[in-house]
Amino acid sequence: MTHVTDGSKVFEDWVTVLATLPALPLPLNSQRVAFETERLIIRPPVEEDLAALHELRTQPEVMANTRRGLLDDDLEFTRDRLTPFLPPGDAKTYNCVICLREAGDNKLVGMGGVHNFTGGFGWPELGYMFRKECWGKGYATEFVRGFLQLYSALPRTSTPVPVRVARASLPPELAAKAGPGSKEMVDESSNSPAALASTVTADTVVVEEILMAIIADYNKGSLGVAGKAGFEKVFQFSEEDNRKPGTGIQIFVHFLQYFPGRKTLSTVEA
Repeated sequence: MTHVTDGSKVFEDWVTVLATLPALPLPLNSQRVAFETERLIIRPPVEEDLAALHELRTQPEVMANTRRGLLDDDLEFTRDRLTPFLPPGDAKTYNCVICLREAGDNKLVGMGGVHNFTGGFGWPELGYMFRKECWGKGYATEFVRGFLQLYSALPRTSTPVPVRVARASLPPELAAKAGPGSKEMVDESSNSPAALASTVTADTVVVEEILMAIIADYNKGSLGVAGKAGFEKVFQFSEEDNRKPGTGIQIFVHFLQYFPGRKTLSTVEA
């Protein structure tokens, strides 16, 4: 059941839990093969995608739905957004380029995947964007379903590993058992199993692996896509509207979760 959470409190209570996650290093781009759905090609990014990615990231309608909410400043700014998904960054990211099969040119029309394995709540975070010309055609739903097959098939850690997460991201019964928390936020270095090993105790709870998505309330299309793919709304909180910075206008943001180890795409209704 979705509930409203005080946004100022969400990031003030972090706990260490144990979960099975995709094993790092991830398969490298050179080891990943293109995955085809009915109408899409989902493939690893390459340096030659820069120009098409810049076109995508300078469409106002597209960028209005991003956390930053602004167009890329120039080609070099876009390059900085592409580089983390190329070698050697591909060992710790799982972002994909999306192309249209019928076009036959392998040109980027979208990008999506897990760009951050320690997202805003400590869990891997799913995101995607498509050129505005591709909206309203069901491509996003097709991509997310295809990507979840790829993501769920990634090799997992052999045993649960420690991960630092926001207590609000956990099911209520486990959140209550997770023990004392702290206000210390996480980043890539502090949320590694090695860095967290000293925080594990005999009482540290084991939880299901979670893949999260954060979607603004006004983005009804993406909320619908997430629901069709099996994501569940957990809670919503308010934050400043990034489309109108400095105005103090608040919007609701939904936190959704998907359990890679629990569901298969064959059991999710269209």
